[in-house]
Amino acid sequence: MTDFEFYSPTNIIFGRGVFTRIGEESLKYGKKALLLYGKESLKKNGLFDIIVKSLTDAEIRIVEHGGVEPNPVLPHALKGIEIAKRESVDFIVAAGGGSVIDEAKGIAAGVYSHGNLWDYYRKKAVVEKALPIIAVQTQPATSSETNQAGVLTNPETGEKFSIRSPLLVPRAAFLDPSTTFTIPVQYTAYACFDIMSHLLEGYFTTTSTFSPIQNGFVEGMVKGIMQSLKVVLKDPGNYDARASIMWGAALAWNGLANAGLEGATIPSHMLEHPMSALYNIAHGAGLSIVMPAWLRYKKTDIADRIILFGKKILEMDKLDFMNRNAACETVISQFENFIQSISCPLSFSEAGILNPDPDELAGQAKKLSVLWNIPGYSDEDIKNIYRSCL
Repeated sequence: MTDFEFYSPTNIIFGRGVFTRIGEESLKYGKKALLLYGKESLKKNGLFDIIVKSLTDAEIRIVEHGGVEPNPVLPHALKGIEIAKRESVDFIVAAGGGSVIDEAKGIAAGVYSHGNLWDYYRKKAVVEKALPIIAVQTQPATSSETNQAGVLTNPETGEKFSIRSPLLVPRAAFLDPSTTFTIPVQYTAYACFDIMSHLLEGYFTTTSTFSPIQNGFVEGMVKGIMQSLKVVLKDPGNYDARASIMWGAALAWNGLANAGLEGATIPSHMLEHPMSALYNIAHGAGLSIVMPAWLRYKKTDIADRIILFGKKILEMDKLDFMNRNAACETVISQFENFIQSISCPLSFSEAGILNPDPDELAGQAKKLSVLWNIPGYSDEDIKNIYRSCL
């Protein structure tokens, strides 16, 4: 196990009706808030009114900035920075899914930036100060409510890059599983695959030969997400299953799963970010396309990890009686069967992307391989993985 630092300061407030406590918790951070949210769903389902009432009951003044995109974009974040500066807000309340919380992190840092906000995302600048963030998670998937990272897309360049700093970890996160009942089951499936990928990236790529704690954590979490999703697909209003998914989402990408895990990287995210940036598909849907393709491409190098995944998570037997290549193919095929069973795509065409450009995708992925320190992938390697998704 390598040396590491694990920082998780978020006060998580979890359960039915907790949104009424947002104002009380927010008073710790000031008396004027930028309320950041997405399109119309927060208002249609009544959550907007509950949040506003809680804040106003605490005598916190609100400045609204709605309209965050599902794949949040740089211009909207820049507008939020302009509003936050003009109104001298004390903190941000980010109400919505991971996209809203991600954009809040860019705004929080950008308020104190004296240069180009995108420099943080290109790793040409370091966050030195940020507004406090209160996360109100309504579409669990990304762990943005508990982690240091936030993603934005620059529509001028087509780049989907990330910002990262301990200063951007939300001070508090409000999670009410009952607010997720209205999320369509298909988008719940996309979210669950996103959660699983956060856990499995390090599991597949680690070079550690002895990591029983991390292995057990990931195996238990992934199986728990799969079991919970199975229940939700049949009974979308099942509170316990929705709660398990919401809690799993908060834990999957907060740094715990990969802490001290030697060699862990995120190649599937490296490959997916260009897809959702250029073709605006759901992040989880993009991951379900590239992860099996990546596994097949790397199976010779990570055969032991693939077989372990098959045994411990997919609960497959008889793998020990096959040669390594056949065992890996059997596991990957079983994984693809699971992906199909939850109606997630396995190819570009199944996701509605009819004419993807492997060259353009590979150009973006190669930039991320440098920014995220993911070595070992040539341009041709990356193009071949994308081509296998056709």
